[in-house]
Amino acid sequence: MISRGIIFILFVISILFLSQPGLASDSDLIELPMDELAKESVTPIFDKNQSTKNRNIITEKKIDLNAFYGWALTEPIASVSKLGLTVYYHTSEDSAWGLMLAKTFAGVSNYAEQLKKQYNLDFSRAPAPELTLMVDYNLKAFYGKMSLTKKNVLNMHVLGTAAGGLVKYQHKSYPAVALGVGQKFYFSKAWALRLDLRAFAHNAPIPFLGNNKLKAPNPPPSYTDFEERMNYIYVLDVGMSYLF
Repeated sequence: MISRGIIFILFVISILFLSQPGLASDSDLIELPMDELAKESVTPIFDKNQSTKNRNIITEKKIDLNAFYGWALTEPIASVSKLGLTVYYHTSEDSAWGLMLAKTFAGVSNYAEQLKKQYNLDFSRAPAPELTLMVDYNLKAFYGKMSLTKKNVLNMHVLGTAAGGLVKYQHKSYPAVALGVGQKFYFSKAWALRLDLRAFAHNAPIPFLGNNKLKAPNPPPSYTDFEERMNYIYVLDVGMSYLF
């Protein structure tokens, strides 16, 4: 006779076998409505949903003041720092025209200071840029919004810039052009952080020529002793902007 233990084991195995999902019939399948199924992406829910729909920053027919610090990323000899001001008038929500004035700091770069220590070359005797004056055109290519907390919306503009004007040295002013891209992050309807990366192109004196005249105590060379060539400089500007 089969013992009760064996019968109990066979009973448990049969129950487990019949409960396998693969053995369920079509009548056991559960169908859910499509709108109740999970989706791959969902629309974020903001506390102030209206702010995600409206254009919060209106620039047309307004004036924009901007104070900035500029850092020349590829300048080998002259000072890499400058301070500047720009004034823009927004002709539309897509375009703005402005005037840019920047004053380059006196002195030379850290690399030029190293050359002075190693080879006694005083590059402060070479002509250096003093002022930059340009007309700047801004194309507001993209307006968008970003939220990190779902409570506050950060408005921003992506810009394309094109400028033309003059770069003044101690002895001469050179025509110059600049192309760049920019980004504005608005903290309010008036105040914004502005970042610009520009590529400048203009003729400029070559400070490395006439090195024998750069050594002290020789008499300082004349600015006309330095030959000229096309100069390309990349400049990063960081500033605060006020719209009114």
